[in-house]
Amino acid sequence: MKFIHCADLHLDSPFTLSSSSEAGKRRAELRSDFSALVSYAKSEKCDLFIIAGDLFDDNYITKDTSEMLIKEIASFPECRFVITPGNHDPYRVNSPYYYLDFPENAHIFKSEEIEYIEYPEINTRVYGYAFTSEYMTKSPLSGFRAKEDGMINILVAHADMLSPLSSYCPVTENEIRSSGMDYVALGHIHKATEVKYASKTAYAYCGCIEGRGFDETGYKGAFAGEITKENLDIKMVKFSKKRYEIAKCDVTGAKDFKDAERIISSACASFGGDTALRVVLEGVTSDGFSLSDDEIRGILPKPYYVELKDNTLPLLNAEYLEKDNTITGAFYRKLLPKIKSEDEKERENAILALKYGLKALGGREID
Repeated sequence: MKFIHCADLHLDSPFTLSSSSEAGKRRAELRSDFSALVSYAKSEKCDLFIIAGDLFDDNYITKDTSEMLIKEIASFPECRFVITPGNHDPYRVNSPYYYLDFPENAHIFKSEEIEYIEYPEINTRVYGYAFTSEYMTKSPLSGFRAKEDGMINILVAHADMLSPLSSYCPVTENEIRSSGMDYVALGHIHKATEVKYASKTAYAYCGCIEGRGFDETGYKGAFAGEITKENLDIKMVKFSKKRYEIAKCDVTGAKDFKDAERIISSACASFGGDTALRVVLEGVTSDGFSLSDDEIRGILPKPYYVELKDNTLPLLNAEYLEKDNTITGAFYRKLLPKIKSEDEKERENAILALKYGLKALGGREID
């Protein structure tokens, strides 16, 4: 039996890092991703199309999105579309799942309790459940076991396996191991995993289909493959139009732009027009070192979006500043506990404060 496993499309996502016009383009690309998924499923003659939650980003969707979705599902009547609502798009009276007229080949799970639909013609039984509110604190898999009658058992699950105290359907590996499933198609975690096994049960997160910020780096896609009772063969297929990437550049010793140019160019050489890029400068530099966004953009292979984070620390005589009786020394001593903090965000903010503060105290221009 051939199938597609996707999740977390977040159709009509706001894309808050983008301008309003760019956000509109990105939402159109999300719709295009889904169309590309269906086209790929057709080309592979897939029997089953799994959507493991958060198909929509919210209860409210645009007309363009609803028309595209219904049209694409209806265009492939030979395939069975199975959808479980997630925490972003729970099944309730004001959700698109409730008021949209889905084609007959689409099945939507509607209860927090595990249910199933059987497809004897492909020897497959698909189990699933739905978020019916933003939160689900109990695991539907607790004490559950699938039927054992020779049919392929697949579970579509929007769940959090990272925390047993999660408010977003905590599921454990032991529950998966005891479930009797052949494959558990997971959604909710936006970073894809490799296929793992709990005893004989395979499970995997396919990740989101399109990154929406710098916490979702890299190309994204969906799993496609074939399953029998004895074997699972799946692969990741890229569908994302854009990607977010972070390039960390250690510019220790740099005195000016020329010193840093080679390091930055080398670290960013592979990022082109499909990339939103955050360049993070790290290391210890000369006291007056400073780079602008425009200087960075000028040496890059034209990513469509660039932002600069300067986390460098100016070269200082720390022993002298700790004893310095001027306002500069007092400023340094005030920041020192935060500079040494174990909290990465606090440490970054303190380093930036030191950098800008020393510039201001020295009468230099602050970018």
